[in-house]
Amino acid sequence: MRGLLKGEDLGLQNQLAVIPIGGFDEDHKRLWTEEDLRPAVQYQLNGQNTGESYFKGFIFNPISSREGAYLHPLYTGFGEHSRDEDWTKYLDFLFEKGANLHALNSLNSVSTTPLDIWIGLPYPLSGDQSFGTAESGRDLSFTLTADRLQALTWWYQKVLSQWQLSGFTQLKLQGFYWVKEVLSDNDEELIQQINTIIHSDGYKTMWLPNYGGFGAMKPWKGDHLKFDVTAVNTNYYGNTMMGTEWINHACMFSNVFGCGIQINIGKGWTFSRYHVYDFLNLGLPTRNNYMNDRLLVFSFYNLTFKEFAESTPAEYQQLRHFFRKQYVEQSYPGKSYT
Repeated sequence: MRGLLKGEDLGLQNQLAVIPIGGFDEDHKRLWTEEDLRPAVQYQLNGQNTGESYFKGFIFNPISSREGAYLHPLYTGFGEHSRDEDWTKYLDFLFEKGANLHALNSLNSVSTTPLDIWIGLPYPLSGDQSFGTAESGRDLSFTLTADRLQALTWWYQKVLSQWQLSGFTQLKLQGFYWVKEVLSDNDEELIQQINTIIHSDGYKTMWLPNYGGFGAMKPWKGDHLKFDVTAVNTNYYGNTMMGTEWINHACMFSNVFGCGIQINIGKGWTFSRYHVYDFLNLGLPTRNNYMNDRLLVFSFYNLTFKEFAESTPAEYQQLRHFFRKQYVEQSYPGKSYT
């Protein structure tokens, strides 16, 4: 059995939040301002800054950079496939003045610890025959692994160049993450190649797979593909056929393979009223103990950080207690475990 994965085992921050760039419709943000991100960086109480930090790092997840075109493979078939111009727009959004990376850098200005930053690689959809030139002088075809790698390398190098020019003092670029949550056979060689390039520059790579998805179960590919960090999505949301036992099962899996755990927070019919407490309760030392011994990744659905802090202040505050290992199990009507 491998050791349990905590961020400090790899020199990383433990509590990371996902920032989606774009979404399934135009209401989803591409430019997150300081006002949008403040409750995620600085712990707020009754709308006032307490001087405490909140999340320790952030993961940028590319979904869409223009209406109807998607960078993330989850939305394949719902709109246009992305082209090199869409990848460039995603890059521009990341480094937009006053938003996203710049906003995080400003908000963390009083901290002595930089925020960890992970940047999602746009996905080169296998089979696309006309991606654009990506400054190569010819139209790249994603029927070829070499062209897929060329596009990824082009974009990755542009990120590094822009990062070096930006002069961030309060952010630390830890690495890049592979956004597809399950693995396809024709992605494995590509993943190994881009991971090798990223590692050669001194950065780490991350994968956030679905528990039960191909590659995350039989066989486990996290080590084979040389990911430095993995965190599994438990697939628990509170109001689906997957009950809290999925949290327990994902934790047993993570014990064996040394993975972190993803925690889902959101609103809408998929989410039960008390799903946040289920995640916090089941992470206590008397249960699965991921409060102490796992890298944790928090994904928010149909919910901004500001809305989470203002509309559900009790959950926002309890999450703070969880981060500081001061959380006490909460009961609620209909709780199914004792």
